[in-house]
Amino acid sequence: MAVAPRFDVALDGRGYLVDYTGFRRRTLPAMREQRDTSTDVGENTLSNAGQWVRSQTDWSLGAGQAHYDLADSDRRRFDSSKNIDVFTKGQISLCKAIEQKHTGTNSNLYARVVNGSVFYFSDGQYLRFGSPDAASPSFSSSDQGAAVTDWTSDGTSTFAVTGAAVKKVAVSSTSAASTVGSFAGDVIEFANGRLLSADGARIVELDTSGTVLTFDKTLTGTCKVIKGGPTALYAGYNDNGQGILYGITVSTSDGALSYPVPAAVLPVGETFTGPFCIDVFGEIMAVGTTAGVRFGVINASDQFSVTFGPVIDDGGAAYGVRIVGQYCYWGTKNGDTWKADLTTFTDTLVPAYARFLAHDSASYGNVLSLEVYSSKLFFTDSLGEVYGEDATGDLATSGELTVGKVSYGTVAKKIVRGVSGRFGNPTSSGDVDYQASSTDYGQTGLNYQGTAEGIPGTTQITLTDDSSTATALTLPAEAAEQAYAPSTNDSSSEVFTVKVTLTRDGTDTTTGPTLERWSMFARPQPQRIEELIVPIVLQGRVQTSLGGGAPVGYDTQNEFVALRTLLTAAKAVTYEEGERSESVTVEDLEMQPIRYADDHSWWEGTLICRLVTVP
Repeated sequence: MAVAPRFDVALDGRGYLVDYTGFRRRTLPAMREQRDTSTDVGENTLSNAGQWVRSQTDWSLGAGQAHYDLADSDRRRFDSSKNIDVFTKGQISLCKAIEQKHTGTNSNLYARVVNGSVFYFSDGQYLRFGSPDAASPSFSSSDQGAAVTDWTSDGTSTFAVTGAAVKKVAVSSTSAASTVGSFAGDVIEFANGRLLSADGARIVELDTSGTVLTFDKTLTGTCKVIKGGPTALYAGYNDNGQGILYGITVSTSDGALSYPVPAAVLPVGETFTGPFCIDVFGEIMAVGTTAGVRFGVINASDQFSVTFGPVIDDGGAAYGVRIVGQYCYWGTKNGDTWKADLTTFTDTLVPAYARFLAHDSASYGNVLSLEVYSSKLFFTDSLGEVYGEDATGDLATSGELTVGKVSYGTVAKKIVRGVSGRFGNPTSSGDVDYQASSTDYGQTGLNYQGTAEGIPGTTQITLTDDSSTATALTLPAEAAEQAYAPSTNDSSSEVFTVKVTLTRDGTDTTTGPTLERWSMFARPQPQRIEELIVPIVLQGRVQTSLGGGAPVGYDTQNEFVALRTLLTAAKAVTYEEGERSESVTVEDLEMQPIRYADDHSWWEGTLICRLVTVP
């Protein structure tokens, strides 16, 4: 002790004797009393005296949330995913496997379905068509005479532009295309019953014979994309490093097209990426740019201007965009595709979205176009390939979903006990259902379906702690808890990053786990605070316990004032007790007098001093 050892304790360098019979030291509770005021019984109703639970049963609000359980987090969202279907409410499962449908070397592959039944895509100087929904599909071709920069169809014919001419051929014809008119277009689109084409800054309307009609305007910059909307036509121009979306309205009196006027402007440095980078459905517009994808709404007031929301830049630049039904798809680098649910928005003009079909390496091209055919997604890339969902129903080998950082709402360290899950597709023994209507139950040799045996494939939950130590836990089929046993001795962490990995079945590659819930169980490990009740003997003369019992004189009032000053200042001071030393604050004082001092200056007696340790 810093003070003479004849005293029992010392506080801020002042020694005191203690009445042992009233001395107490105890650990204060780490958790406050809990009350649940919600109308529905939930996790908050469970006692926090034992384990704390974090669970997720819905992923349908999509990606883009790095922290799972902050005050403003939505527990129906997550950080990121790939090859996982998150848009079936209440479950996640594997996407279909990606299958190559066409291979080549050209960089101008753009795909669309014509007349709702014929899958078309440009490939070098050809337009190829057929059904892609086979393991190794074959496609017919029509020669366009030169490399296609864009193409479209009015349902009867296809129109392609090569930068030098407009080419026309009948739908589903393998004949070589004919040059029509003399306009040398780079971009072309049939929309709202009109055929528009652009050559650099010039944009015109053509008839089906390629003749330039009265709409013939030259703007500034370069036209990259033309698309039709519900009440107007749109042309995306890149001008001096900035994308400008022009609106072209139709006169209600004579059907003439108006002069293009800006409908929206992208931020400086953000431009349109290609001829298939815009799609429209109703009042919703999706636009692929060099920054990512933006969703916009066509304003009802003027029926052509567009208000865009913030960019979704998780995958970087978006090259192709397609809206089909309630979903929007877009493509980014490395053959990655993304999917958004346009019926659910998590912020202003930001729909619920997630990475969808994704390759496992970076050796793939930019996704230039996407199309849904026979309820399957197909897409093209800049390396000359066409890909699509597996024709036989094989699932992706594996998929992963990173939930994000889980902190349990406190900076205190947590010790994880284990994880568990619930699955929606348990397998059963036997191959005959007890309720099969066509089964003769009197026959012998039937192997009835019985108790659930397991889950197809495997599901792992990987927990990564603050020191970047990752521990993978395989979930058992029967929803039992899987114990957490990290490779390090310290199993505590302030934050755990949670990742779910689904792997398809090793025997039946068309099946895999359907996860309906994951849960993580932890116990908080805050720094514990101790409370000390120290009854200080405060008398004019005290007999010390050490040093031969020599009496020591005290000015009781001065000692009380010194301790009260520490209480008022809330100052952390050093408390010494035997060989132990720690920081404390004086929280409360209570004087229990016996008598007045001999000079009647103040009381003598016992001063109950309540101290609290400082972590």
